[in-house]
Amino acid sequence: MERDGEDDVADNIAHLTAPSGDFEASAWSSNMFLDHVGEVVLSHNSDGLSWKLLESIHNEGSHCLGIKLDHKVPDKIKFSDLYAVELTGYGSLHRSSAENNCFGKEFHGYEMFRFKAHGFKKSKTQPCLWVPATYTFGHKDLSTCEMWVNQVNASLNREVGRPKNLLVFIHPLSGKGNGYRNWEMVAPIFARAQIKTKVIVTRRAGHAFDVITSITNNELKSYDGVVTVGGDGFFNEILNALLSSRYKAPYPPTPSDFAQSVGINGSSVVHNPNETVSDQNEDDDPLLTIPQHNGSGSSNLHAYHQDADFPLPNEWFRFGIIPAGSTDAIVLCTTGARDPITSALHIVLGKRLSLDIAQVVRWRATAASKVEPCVRYVASFAGYGFYGDVISDSEKRRWMGPKRYDYSGTKVFLKHRSYEAEVAYLEVESENSTSVSDRRLICRTNCMICNTKPVYTSTRGTRPTPYSHPEETRWLKSKGCFLSIGAAIMSNRNERAPDGLVIDAHLSDGFLHLIMIKDCPRASYLWHLTELARKGGNPLDFEFVEHHKTTAFTFTSSGNESVWNLDGELFQAHQLSAQVFRGLVLTVVPLLWTPFMGSSLVFMILYVWGREFPNARINIYGVVSLKGFYLPWATLALDLIFGYPLKPGILGIVAGHLYYFLTVLHPLASGKYIFKTPLWVHKVVAFWGEGTQINSPVQRDPRAGVAFRGRGYRLNGNRSTNTEQQQQQQPRTGSTTPQQPNAAGGVAFRGRSYRLD
Repeated sequence: MERDGEDDVADNIAHLTAPSGDFEASAWSSNMFLDHVGEVVLSHNSDGLSWKLLESIHNEGSHCLGIKLDHKVPDKIKFSDLYAVELTGYGSLHRSSAENNCFGKEFHGYEMFRFKAHGFKKSKTQPCLWVPATYTFGHKDLSTCEMWVNQVNASLNREVGRPKNLLVFIHPLSGKGNGYRNWEMVAPIFARAQIKTKVIVTRRAGHAFDVITSITNNELKSYDGVVTVGGDGFFNEILNALLSSRYKAPYPPTPSDFAQSVGINGSSVVHNPNETVSDQNEDDDPLLTIPQHNGSGSSNLHAYHQDADFPLPNEWFRFGIIPAGSTDAIVLCTTGARDPITSALHIVLGKRLSLDIAQVVRWRATAASKVEPCVRYVASFAGYGFYGDVISDSEKRRWMGPKRYDYSGTKVFLKHRSYEAEVAYLEVESENSTSVSDRRLICRTNCMICNTKPVYTSTRGTRPTPYSHPEETRWLKSKGCFLSIGAAIMSNRNERAPDGLVIDAHLSDGFLHLIMIKDCPRASYLWHLTELARKGGNPLDFEFVEHHKTTAFTFTSSGNESVWNLDGELFQAHQLSAQVFRGLVLTVVPLLWTPFMGSSLVFMILYVWGREFPNARINIYGVVSLKGFYLPWATLALDLIFGYPLKPGILGIVAGHLYYFLTVLHPLASGKYIFKTPLWVHKVVAFWGEGTQINSPVQRDPRAGVAFRGRGYRLNGNRSTNTEQQQQQQPRTGSTTPQQPNAAGGVAFRGRSYRLD
């Protein structure tokens, strides 16, 4: 097939301009063909690539069915947003969008040599979501394409902080069992970015822990970081494997009475990872039994040393998470999106930030056990009481998948157990002086609070400690019956708590938020959980809730049982102490959190479907059977029970009712169709010939009665009431005749709708 003007376009694209001198110091440009755009002038600048449409193409307008279309085409991409460029050989490039058929049928344009530049663009509806973007350029000269690929690759190699070699751990059973599938989804991104990956698929509990602890420092230094494909618990396992075996940190500070109860005299002792031994508890979680203090009785604050072979913290080794868990709170707090592609793009582009890590030391597992210090590290949350009971009960129901948390949470809530304990925490001076506006300052990109101080002085200097003068610290205590005790290192945003446990918690400010829920009526606790699940709620504004910003705390249970939840993993501890280290590890950079209105859309669809099929039988979890008309309301009730936010559901129901009223009810009642489908939609559907148009104009049935009288309408369908004139015309023999619809009464809906029985 002959293409008019192809030779002329190819000749124009042969033009190349380049100033003499170093390529890096000068801007290059050449005429290229950009796929789906047309002829452009491509320029290589100091910070990225830019292109501009030629005037002949730029001035052309495009029309579809008489409607002028405005095509907004990106015209640049920075090297910081570009992760790969590659030659793709000789092939077809498509004409510009203005030349293509407006119904989506594409026509091949020109044959030439091509290369692709791989980057990303932010989603229009959810800025936190990154979408891969590929720009395909073409030129008739192969050497020109090769030159552009080489020079762009040289510019990408000069980007600082991008990983070259990564160790990847995959949890195949994490969450809904999507671990390996999610890795296959993102593996091509790492391959295009020319990042070497050593992939290990775990085969048992503690497999990743054993690999990290057994690997030599020299081999570990050959990697730029570790990537976990799984949930928060899997990340916690690898984090503990690295820190427990290589990070020499003092134990948390404790008040004098607590120190005496565990048999230590100093406020801090040193955890030496070289003297630790591995121990497996009954839940198959790798716990480290730490030898007791050195016995000198003095504080060993100056005995802290870093491993010369693998210092921690450091600026080159980072952690990455590809979400595949049940909640993925860490990913949501750091990237703002629970999306594997977004996380992979963050990793390959070298985006990073510092994360606070909490050290938790268990001194006694039970009230009768001996003092045997056991160290664990936590990245997001440590919880006791309600949180510990939920994770303990859910472990027995792993076959249920993520739904086990809803079931276990409801079960534990109905039990409403409280626990007697004593909590001591360090008083923080800034807690009393911080204004209310500062407390609600949400952690986002380039956060002022996280960037106020350096994360640490040096890689081998003083350890990142939450206190500088232990003798000047003041301990405050709280003793009583608690429904739950939680220590939040970050906000812990997730799908069940859109604002997180603490909305103003920061990723790297050196503090943790201690939340203690005192014993209260079940209704009050339900209201607290409802506020927690509501966006914009204030779950901490209750008399029975204590919220303290601190750097260290201790816990002692008064009962025999004491189970903690550490990043989703069980941890039995009767007596423990904890402290937070500021910016101990590096991970990907956070973005602004913007929720997607998908939940509202689902409720809208449920409402419209329920009105269209009101008598359809719906079975919920094999327990409750109801009619389709009540499905959206039953779903809203389930959200209330499970603690989900109610606002998206209510908005969806309101939108669904408005849509159904304008498209079905009002046309049936008045014959006027004010919510018409745009004409271009009709034409597109007719052209494609796919699907049926549900909301076509409704024709009023003359046999049907009036659905509305005044401001209301009847719900009893065909059961019409005869007028006085009809009653007089009926025979007086006492026999009855079947009632028929008439002008005074009839069905409320026609077409796809049915009457309620």
